Amino acid sequence: MSASDTAVAVAAVAAVAAVRPHGAPLVRDAVPADYPEIRRVIVAAYLQYAGLIARDVFSPYLADLLDLDTHARHGHLIVVEADGRIRGFGAFYPDASAQGLGWPPGWASGRALAVHPDARGHGVARAMIAAIERLARESGAPVFAFHTASFMTDAIALYDRLGFRRAPDFDVDMAAHYGGTGAAPITAHAYLRQLAPARATCA
Repeated sequence: MSASDTAVAVAAVAAVAAVRPHGAPLVRDAVPADYPEIRRVIVAAYLQYAGLIARDVFSPYLADLLDLDTHARHGHLIVVEADGRIRGFGAFYPDASAQGLGWPPGWASGRALAVHPDARGHGVARAMIAAIERLARESGAPVFAFHTASFMTDAIALYDRLGFRRAPDFDVDMAAHYGGTGAAPITAHAYLRQLAPARATCA
């Protein structure tokens, strides 16, 4: 991520935080000191799915989600705080193709969205998605896209309510992607939103 991209991302997240209603979740940039708590949130959010898929798929899947250094190298990490604690996390990728999941170059994406189970139903996920989508718009990407696993029914319902469109051509078999030996296919559903072209600025 270039210095100018980072500056845009920081400014966009700051703008989201500046206009939040009183009592609403706080969206802010993640810093390395947050990493232990972010990993605890990710584990708490995803551990409930461990029994739904084969261990040799779930283990590398979780390790991928927890690889904050890779997410930070390719993108921008943000957290959502509620009651002074980190309750949500997401990574913004200005170039979705860096994820290696088949997205076209130039699209923007979210990655590793996680909300602590204790904080669900309090607007944390909505705040995170809105912040990441705003970063995508600020970056000038034509499309904001992401995947969610077929067994994450609550997340799928949320994305449907928020008006994201299914894009089956970009679905991914998680079992094949994470190297599960003989594991049954597990679909990661692709969702996207077409973004308005960035307005040209005067020289």
